[in-house]
Amino acid sequence: MNRNFVAILGMMAGLLTVAAYAAPGEYWEVTSKMEMPGMPFAMPATTTKVCIAKGAESNPEKTSGDKNCKMTDVKTVGNKTTWKARCDRDGEVMTGAGEQTTTANGYDGKMQFSGQSHGRDMNMTMAFSGKRVGGSCDSEEIVKKAKAQICDSSRYHSTADWISGSDLILQPGSACGDQRQQLCDRVRKDAPKDVQAYSALQMHEQHIVGGVSIARECKVDMSATTKAICKQLNGENYSQLSAYCPAEAKAYREDARRRECEGRSYTAETRAADIKKCLSGKSDTPDDSTSGGTAPAQKPGDASGSNTASDVLEAAKKLKSKFGF
Repeated sequence: MNRNFVAILGMMAGLLTVAAYAAPGEYWEVTSKMEMPGMPFAMPATTTKVCIAKGAESNPEKTSGDKNCKMTDVKTVGNKTTWKARCDRDGEVMTGAGEQTTTANGYDGKMQFSGQSHGRDMNMTMAFSGKRVGGSCDSEEIVKKAKAQICDSSRYHSTADWISGSDLILQPGSACGDQRQQLCDRVRKDAPKDVQAYSALQMHEQHIVGGVSIARECKVDMSATTKAICKQLNGENYSQLSAYCPAEAKAYREDARRRECEGRSYTAETRAADIKKCLSGKSDTPDDSTSGGTAPAQKPGDASGSNTASDVLEAAKKLKSKFGF
Protein backbone atom coordinates (compact mmCIF):
# COMPACT_ATOMS: atom_id res chain seq x y z
CA MET A 1 0.00 0.00 0.00
CA ASN A 2 1.27 3.47 -0.80
CA ARG A 3 2.91 4.96 2.28
CA ASN A 4 1.12 8.27 1.86
CA PHE A 5 -2.23 6.53 2.14
CA VAL A 6 -0.99 4.60 5.14
CA ALA A 7 -0.43 8.01 6.70
CA ILE A 8 -3.92 9.05 5.65
CA LEU A 9 -5.38 5.96 7.30
CA GLY A 10 -3.64 6.87 10.51
CA MET A 11 -4.86 10.40 10.11
CA MET A 12 -8.47 9.29 9.71
CA ALA A 13 -8.21 7.06 12.74
CA GLY A 14 -6.88 10.11 14.52
CA LEU A 15 -10.12 11.92 13.74
CA LEU A 16 -11.81 9.51 16.10
CA THR A 17 -9.30 9.64 18.93
CA VAL A 18 -7.76 13.12 18.98
CA ALA A 19 -8.67 15.46 21.83
CA ALA A 20 -11.06 18.31 21.14
CA TYR A 21 -10.01 21.93 21.42
CA ALA A 22 -12.00 22.87 24.50
CA ALA A 23 -11.83 22.01 28.19
CA PRO A 24 -13.12 20.55 30.46
CA GLY A 25 -13.60 17.08 29.05
CA GLU A 26 -14.50 13.53 29.97
CA TYR A 27 -13.12 10.12 29.09
CA TRP A 28 -14.51 7.99 26.27
CA GLU A 29 -13.58 4.54 25.02
CA VAL A 30 -13.34 4.70 21.24
CA THR A 31 -13.18 1.59 19.01
CA SER A 32 -12.47 1.76 15.27
CA LYS A 33 -12.00 -0.76 12.47
CA MET A 34 -10.83 -0.08 8.94
CA GLU A 35 -11.75 -2.17 5.88
CA MET A 36 -10.24 -1.85 2.44
CA PRO A 37 -10.95 -4.03 -0.66
CA GLY A 38 -7.88 -5.91 -1.88
CA MET A 39 -6.03 -5.93 1.41
CA PRO A 40 -4.32 -9.32 2.04
CA PHE A 41 -5.58 -9.40 5.63
CA ALA A 42 -8.26 -7.83 7.77
CA MET A 43 -7.21 -4.96 9.95
CA PRO A 44 -7.96 -5.62 13.63
CA ALA A 45 -10.17 -3.25 15.56
CA THR A 46 -8.42 -0.82 17.91
CA THR A 47 -9.75 0.55 21.18
CA THR A 48 -8.39 3.69 22.80
CA LYS A 49 -9.31 5.72 25.85
CA VAL A 50 -9.47 9.39 24.93
CA CYS A 51 -10.51 12.70 26.40
CA ILE A 52 -13.25 14.54 24.51
CA ALA A 53 -14.65 17.94 25.39
CA LYS A 54 -18.12 17.77 26.87
CA GLY A 55 -20.75 18.03 24.17
CA ALA A 56 -18.25 17.60 21.32
CA GLU A 57 -18.68 13.85 20.85
CA SER A 58 -21.23 14.34 18.07
CA ASN A 59 -19.38 17.10 16.21
CA PRO A 60 -16.61 15.91 13.82
CA GLU A 61 -15.35 19.47 13.43
CA LYS A 62 -14.51 19.58 17.13
CA THR A 63 -12.89 16.15 17.23
CA SER A 64 -10.80 16.66 14.08
CA GLY A 65 -7.29 17.75 15.00
CA ASP A 66 -5.48 17.27 11.69
CA LYS A 67 -5.16 20.32 9.44
CA ASN A 68 -4.84 17.99 6.42
CA CYS A 69 -8.53 17.00 6.76
CA LYS A 70 -11.29 19.53 6.21
CA MET A 71 -14.86 18.83 7.32
CA THR A 72 -17.72 20.44 5.38
CA ASP A 73 -21.52 20.23 5.21
CA VAL A 74 -21.80 19.14 8.84
CA LYS A 75 -25.50 18.60 9.61
CA THR A 76 -27.29 17.26 12.68
CA VAL A 77 -30.90 16.15 12.59
CA GLY A 78 -32.13 14.66 15.84
CA ASN A 79 -29.38 12.37 17.08
CA LYS A 80 -27.84 11.77 13.63
CA THR A 81 -24.90 13.81 12.28
CA THR A 82 -23.58 13.69 8.69
CA TRP A 83 -20.60 15.41 7.05
CA LYS A 84 -18.25 15.44 4.09
CA ALA A 85 -14.46 15.38 4.35
CA ARG A 86 -11.41 16.02 2.20
CA CYS A 87 -7.98 14.84 3.36
CA ASP A 88 -4.80 15.97 1.58
CA ARG A 89 -1.50 14.42 2.60
CA ASP A 90 1.55 15.31 0.45
CA GLY A 91 -0.61 15.64 -2.64
CA GLU A 92 -2.46 12.34 -2.07
CA VAL A 93 -6.12 13.33 -1.81
CA MET A 94 -9.05 11.33 -0.46
CA THR A 95 -12.63 12.50 -0.26
CA GLY A 96 -15.60 10.96 1.43
CA ALA A 97 -18.52 11.25 3.79
CA GLY A 98 -19.41 10.15 7.29
CA GLU A 99 -22.39 9.69 9.52
CA GLN A 100 -22.85 9.11 13.23
CA THR A 101 -25.72 8.30 15.56
CA THR A 102 -25.35 9.49 19.14
CA THR A 103 -27.08 8.26 22.31
CA ALA A 104 -26.83 9.46 25.90
CA ASN A 105 -23.67 7.47 26.66
CA GLY A 106 -22.32 6.41 23.28
CA TYR A 107 -22.27 6.71 19.51
CA ASP A 108 -21.83 4.56 16.39
CA GLY A 109 -20.86 5.61 12.90
CA LYS A 110 -18.85 5.06 9.76
CA MET A 111 -16.79 7.00 7.23
CA GLN A 112 -16.27 6.06 3.59
CA PHE A 113 -13.36 7.44 1.59
CA SER A 114 -12.11 7.11 -1.98
CA GLY A 115 -9.16 8.45 -3.94
CA GLN A 116 -6.26 7.58 -6.21
CA SER A 117 -2.64 6.70 -5.62
CA HIS A 118 -0.28 6.58 -8.62
CA GLY A 119 -3.29 6.15 -10.90
CA ARG A 120 -4.86 3.34 -8.87
CA ASP A 121 -8.33 3.68 -7.37
CA MET A 122 -8.53 3.18 -3.62
CA ASN A 123 -11.58 2.84 -1.38
CA MET A 124 -11.90 2.32 2.35
CA THR A 125 -14.45 2.28 5.11
CA MET A 126 -13.93 3.12 8.77
CA ALA A 127 -16.49 1.87 11.28
CA PHE A 128 -16.32 3.34 14.77
CA SER A 129 -18.09 3.53 18.09
CA GLY A 130 -17.65 5.39 21.35
CA LYS A 131 -18.69 4.65 24.92
CA ARG A 132 -18.69 7.19 27.72
CA VAL A 133 -16.62 5.93 30.67
CA GLY A 134 -16.68 9.12 32.70
CA GLY A 135 -14.08 10.91 34.74
CA SER A 136 -12.97 14.50 34.36
CA CYS A 137 -9.98 15.29 32.12
CA ASP A 138 -8.33 18.10 30.23
CA SER A 139 -9.37 17.74 26.59
CA GLU A 140 -6.40 19.89 25.55
CA GLU A 141 -3.88 17.55 27.15
CA ILE A 142 -2.90 15.80 23.92
CA VAL A 143 -2.59 19.13 22.12
CA LYS A 144 -0.44 20.52 24.91
CA LYS A 145 1.86 17.48 24.87
CA ALA A 146 2.17 17.65 21.09
CA LYS A 147 3.01 21.35 21.27
CA ALA A 148 5.63 20.75 23.97
CA GLN A 149 7.29 18.13 21.78
CA ILE A 150 7.12 20.06 18.51
CA CYS A 151 8.23 23.35 20.07
CA ASP A 152 11.05 21.94 22.22
CA SER A 153 13.83 24.46 21.56
CA SER A 154 16.47 22.40 23.40
CA ARG A 155 17.23 20.65 20.10
CA TYR A 156 18.36 23.96 18.59
CA HIS A 157 22.10 24.16 19.30
CA SER A 158 22.84 27.10 17.02
CA THR A 159 21.12 29.92 15.16
CA ALA A 160 21.36 27.82 12.00
CA ASP A 161 19.24 25.18 13.79
CA TRP A 162 16.68 27.84 14.74
CA ILE A 163 16.49 28.88 11.09
CA SER A 164 15.88 25.27 10.03
CA GLY A 165 12.80 25.17 12.29
CA SER A 166 11.56 28.66 11.46
CA ASP A 167 8.44 27.50 9.57
CA LEU A 168 7.12 25.99 12.81
CA ILE A 169 7.51 29.40 14.42
CA LEU A 170 6.66 31.98 11.76
CA GLN A 171 3.73 30.30 10.01
CA PRO A 172 0.43 32.10 10.72
CA GLY A 173 -1.27 30.43 13.67
CA SER A 174 1.77 28.26 14.43
CA ALA A 175 1.74 26.41 17.75
CA CYS A 176 5.30 27.68 18.34
CA GLY A 177 4.50 31.31 17.61
CA ASP A 178 5.60 32.39 21.08
CA GLN A 179 9.21 31.68 20.00
CA ARG A 180 9.04 34.26 17.22
CA GLN A 181 10.88 37.02 19.11
CA GLN A 182 13.67 34.66 20.18
CA LEU A 183 14.18 33.44 16.60
CA CYS A 184 14.25 36.96 15.16
CA ASP A 185 16.62 38.28 17.82
CA ARG A 186 19.08 35.46 17.15
CA VAL A 187 18.95 35.87 13.37
CA ARG A 188 19.50 39.64 13.48
CA LYS A 189 22.35 39.23 15.97
CA ASP A 190 24.22 36.26 14.47
CA ALA A 191 23.65 36.33 10.70
CA PRO A 192 26.04 39.32 10.15
CA LYS A 193 28.92 37.52 11.93
CA ASP A 194 28.20 33.76 11.96
CA VAL A 195 28.93 32.12 8.61
CA GLN A 196 26.78 29.05 9.37
CA ALA A 197 23.82 31.22 10.38
CA TYR A 198 24.19 33.46 7.33
CA SER A 199 24.43 30.49 4.94
CA ALA A 200 21.35 28.87 6.51
CA LEU A 201 19.44 32.15 6.17
CA GLN A 202 20.39 32.55 2.52
CA MET A 203 19.41 28.94 1.74
CA HIS A 204 16.06 29.42 3.45
CA GLU A 205 15.32 32.66 1.58
CA GLN A 206 16.22 31.10 -1.76
CA HIS A 207 14.09 27.98 -1.29
CA ILE A 208 10.86 29.24 0.29
CA VAL A 209 8.20 26.67 -0.61
CA GLY A 210 5.00 27.10 1.35
CA GLY A 211 6.95 28.81 4.10
CA VAL A 212 7.52 32.41 5.08
CA SER A 213 10.47 34.74 4.59
CA ILE A 214 12.58 35.09 7.72
CA ALA A 215 14.13 38.29 6.39
CA ARG A 216 10.71 39.86 5.89
CA GLU A 217 9.12 38.59 9.10
CA CYS A 218 12.13 39.46 11.26
CA LYS A 219 12.96 42.69 9.40
CA VAL A 220 16.50 41.61 8.53
CA ASP A 221 18.42 44.01 6.26
CA MET A 222 19.96 41.41 3.93
CA SER A 223 22.15 43.96 2.13
CA ALA A 224 23.77 45.17 5.36
CA THR A 225 24.00 41.61 6.69
CA THR A 226 25.77 40.42 3.54
CA LYS A 227 28.16 43.38 3.61
CA ALA A 228 29.10 42.56 7.21
CA ILE A 229 29.60 38.81 6.72
CA CYS A 230 31.65 39.30 3.54
CA LYS A 231 34.35 41.03 5.56
CA GLN A 232 35.07 37.65 7.14
CA LEU A 233 35.69 35.76 3.90
CA ASN A 234 38.84 33.62 4.14
CA GLY A 235 40.20 30.27 3.04
CA GLU A 236 38.10 28.32 5.53
CA ASN A 237 34.72 29.79 4.57
CA TYR A 238 35.45 30.68 0.92
CA SER A 239 33.20 27.91 -0.44
CA GLN A 240 30.26 29.10 1.70
CA LEU A 241 30.56 32.83 1.05
CA SER A 242 32.10 33.25 -2.41
CA ALA A 243 28.71 33.12 -4.18
CA TYR A 244 27.36 35.93 -1.97
CA CYS A 245 30.57 38.01 -1.84
CA PRO A 246 31.93 38.16 -5.43
CA ALA A 247 34.16 41.23 -4.90
CA GLU A 248 35.71 39.84 -1.70
CA ALA A 249 36.10 36.41 -3.32
CA LYS A 250 37.96 37.93 -6.26
CA ALA A 251 40.27 39.91 -3.95
CA TYR A 252 40.95 36.75 -1.93
CA ARG A 253 41.88 34.79 -5.07
CA GLU A 254 44.18 37.54 -6.28
CA ASP A 255 45.89 37.78 -2.89
CA ALA A 256 46.31 34.00 -2.70
CA ARG A 257 47.83 34.01 -6.19
CA ARG A 258 50.20 36.82 -5.28
CA ARG A 259 51.39 35.04 -2.13
CA GLU A 260 51.84 31.84 -4.07
CA CYS A 261 53.86 33.54 -6.80
CA GLU A 262 56.02 35.54 -4.39
CA GLY A 263 56.76 32.39 -2.40
CA ARG A 264 58.38 30.58 -5.31
CA SER A 265 62.12 30.37 -6.00
CA TYR A 266 63.33 32.55 -8.85
CA THR A 267 66.75 33.68 -9.95
CA ALA A 268 67.74 37.12 -8.69
CA GLU A 269 68.07 38.46 -12.25
CA THR A 270 64.65 37.30 -13.46
CA ARG A 271 62.63 37.40 -10.22
CA ALA A 272 60.55 40.52 -11.05
CA ALA A 273 59.71 39.34 -14.55
CA ASP A 274 58.91 35.79 -13.38
CA ILE A 275 56.59 37.05 -10.62
CA LYS A 276 54.82 39.28 -13.11
CA LYS A 277 54.38 36.35 -15.49
CA CYS A 278 53.14 34.16 -12.64
CA LEU A 279 50.59 36.76 -11.57
CA SER A 280 49.30 36.96 -15.11
CA GLY A 281 48.68 33.21 -15.03
CA LYS A 282 51.04 32.63 -17.97
CA SER A 283 54.04 31.32 -16.04
CA ASP A 284 55.62 28.29 -17.68
CA THR A 285 58.24 27.52 -15.02
CA PRO A 286 58.25 24.05 -13.43
CA ASP A 287 57.14 25.63 -10.13
CA ASP A 288 53.89 26.80 -11.77
CA SER A 289 52.44 23.30 -11.53
CA THR A 290 50.83 24.32 -8.23
CA SER A 291 48.50 26.72 -10.03
CA GLY A 292 47.70 24.68 -13.08
CA GLY A 293 50.75 25.62 -15.23
CA THR A 294 53.12 23.00 -16.61
CA ALA A 295 56.69 23.12 -17.71
CA PRO A 296 57.20 22.82 -21.48
CA ALA A 297 58.26 19.37 -22.58
CA GLN A 298 61.84 19.08 -23.80
CA LYS A 299 62.35 17.86 -27.32
CA PRO A 300 65.17 15.46 -28.26
CA GLY A 301 68.15 17.48 -29.42
CA ASP A 302 66.71 20.72 -28.10
CA ALA A 303 69.51 22.97 -26.81
CA SER A 304 67.40 23.82 -23.74
CA GLY A 305 67.67 20.16 -22.65
CA SER A 306 71.42 19.76 -23.25
CA ASN A 307 74.19 20.25 -20.70
CA THR A 308 75.42 23.57 -22.09
CA ALA A 309 77.66 26.17 -20.45
CA SER A 310 74.64 28.45 -19.96
CA ASP A 311 72.84 25.70 -18.06
CA VAL A 312 75.79 25.23 -15.76
CA LEU A 313 76.00 28.99 -15.17
CA GLU A 314 72.28 29.14 -14.43
CA ALA A 315 72.56 26.31 -11.91
CA ALA A 316 75.47 28.08 -10.21
CA LYS A 317 73.41 31.27 -9.92
CA LYS A 318 70.58 29.36 -8.27
CA LEU A 319 72.92 27.79 -5.75
CA LYS A 320 74.44 31.18 -4.98
CA SER A 321 71.01 32.72 -4.50
CA LYS A 322 69.83 29.88 -2.26
CA PHE A 323 72.88 29.39 -0.05
CA GLY A 324 74.48 32.83 -0.22
CA PHE A 325 77.99 31.90 -1.38
